[in-house]
Amino acid sequence: MKNNVIELNNIVMGYGRKVILQDVSLNVQAGEFVSIFGENGAGKTTLFKGILQLLPILNGSIKVLDTDVTNNKNKTWLRTQIGYVPQTHNRGNFPISVFDAALLGRWGTSFSYFKKPNKEDKKITEEILEIVGLRHLLKEDCRKLSGGQTQKLNIARALVRNPKILLLDEPTTHLDLESQDNLDNTIKEIRTEYDLSILMISHNHVHARQVSDRVVHLNNGVIHQDLGVII
Repeated sequence: MKNNVIELNNIVMGYGRKVILQDVSLNVQAGEFVSIFGENGAGKTTLFKGILQLLPILNGSIKVLDTDVTNNKNKTWLRTQIGYVPQTHNRGNFPISVFDAALLGRWGTSFSYFKKPNKEDKKITEEILEIVGLRHLLKEDCRKLSGGQTQKLNIARALVRNPKILLLDEPTTHLDLESQDNLDNTIKEIRTEYDLSILMISHNHVHARQVSDRVVHLNNGVIHQDLGVII
C-alpha cells in the first residue's frame, strides 16, 4: 500500500469568525491524482491555502510527507516539497523572458538576493521548459504568451524546484478546448516523468473525472462524497 503524501484530518478553517471549511479530512497517496470538485465559494482555494500554510488552521491537523505542518511558521521546507500553480493567467506588466520567469521558481533554493543562479539552475530550467513544450520560446516576452502557454509557464516555474507534490488551482479555466487538451497532455507527461502526486481544484466534474484517479466533492466547506475511481 502506498504512503500518503498529504493527510488532512478534521480541518477547520475560516476568515475571522466565519468558518469556511468544517471537519474536512482527505488523504492523497504517493503518485495519485486527486481532484477537488466544487462550485465557486465551496472552500476549494481556502483548502489549498491551508495546505500551503497561507492561512491558519483553526482546528485539525495537516501532514505533508509524514511531517506535521499544522500552523508551521517555517515554510521553507514546505515550499521545496510542494509546487503551486495558481489559477490566474496574469502575465504582468514588465518585460521578462520565459526563461527568466521559469528560473525565478528556483528562488530561495540555490540563489537569492546575494547569490546568482548557477549553471545547474539554468540547466534544470531549460530541461523543464523542454518538458512543458516551451523551450522554443525561452527568449520570448511573457506578455506575448497565450493563456495555455502561460499556464505551462506557471507549471514550469513550479517544477523547477523539483517538488514531490503539485497543487493545481483550476489550471484550464478560460482556455479553449484545444488549449485545454494540450495542457492536460502536458500534465499527464510531467506526472509520469517526475512521479508527482497531484491535487487539483476544479469546478468542472466532467473534466476532473477525465484526468484524475479520484474526484472528491466539496460543497459549502464539507466533503460530501467521493465520486469514484477513474479506471
